[in-house]
Amino acid sequence: MNVNEYGQVLFDVKEAIDYLYSGVEFNSAVSDQNEIAKHQQFAHHFDLHIIKDIQTPSDDALSHHQKLSNNWNMPIEYQQMDVERFLSEKLNDLGLTSDAYIQTLVEEIQEYQQRNMINLCKFLIYLMDTCQQNDIVTGIGRGSSVSSLVLYLIGVHHIDPIKYNLNYKEFLR
Repeated sequence: MNVNEYGQVLFDVKEAIDYLYSGVEFNSAVSDQNEIAKHQQFAHHFDLHIIKDIQTPSDDALSHHQKLSNNWNMPIEYQQMDVERFLSEKLNDLGLTSDAYIQTLVEEIQEYQQRNMINLCKFLIYLMDTCQQNDIVTGIGRGSSVSSLVLYLIGVHHIDPIKYNLNYKEFLR
């Protein structure tokens, strides 16, 4: 399996066939179009599953990702959420009101804003709420993401980066 510049997953033929016959709904790009064409040719004759192919966007990859970064599929209350207020209230609820927490939060939010990542934060809040409401287990934390106070307050991980003197810049490079 590979991923193209648009973030679309490209399966090799064997992976595609395995998914088809395992009962998984398969709707993805396949790396070898010649082999897929052969499969499609005989699929109708032998009553086999058809492999649906996804279309590559017509614009360049950067423009495509910029469009997607402004179009998150989430409920309206999350789209309209004031992330700064949400995170400040989380700090207060957790009793994390020292200057170190407040200063780090202010700086980190500015970094998210400069990178146009506030909608990502909103979506992560929605995702974590959905996980919690549906008893979906999430991890303790992994990699450089544990250095982010914002992700800690959202609930993406459970490592207090201030307590362990972690710098969010390790995550937001």
